[in-house]
Amino acid sequence: MNRDLSIIAVLVLLSNPLFAQIELNEESHKVEHKNAAALFVGNTIIAPSGFNLPTIGVEYVREINHTVGIGIIAEVEIGSHIVQKNEEGEMISEVHRKGAFLILPTAFIRIYKDLILNAGYGVEFESHENLGLLKVGIEYKLALQNPRWIVLPTVSWDHTSLFDGFVYGVNFGYKF
Repeated sequence: MNRDLSIIAVLVLLSNPLFAQIELNEESHKVEHKNAAALFVGNTIIAPSGFNLPTIGVEYVREINHTVGIGIIAEVEIGSHIVQKNEEGEMISEVHRKGAFLILPTAFIRIYKDLILNAGYGVEFESHENLGLLKVGIEYKLALQNPRWIVLPTVSWDHTSLFDGFVYGVNFGYKF
């Protein structure tokens, strides 16, 4: 009997965080959705070569408060490009690089109304070489009739030891 009560008490305590994902705002009596998931569709321009690579990805964000969020970005660059730099950053030869997979933890900061700055450091995985990747971007949340659906035009700068990339596109997401 005591064992059964102990198990039930542990299950109730462990399930509490599951119910805490949706919070009730006491002032407005509205449910606040703290999580968002989005699908990214865009293009990456590799500098200095100017190669254009279609890019798709996913993004997850957990809002800590109205201003700050943390999350993860994962993208796939479709296609290949050729570039090789020397130590001074000059392009010296061409090396074939196939489509890359990027993943990075990211911080999101609302800097003005629905204008959001994001920055993160992660890894770009490619069949021949893995590179450290710094991404800094800015996105703007468009106002929609249903506030749970989000559309965010996005631009960002990706930096690795071999090349830089300019990424632009749109995130289509849902808050839950």
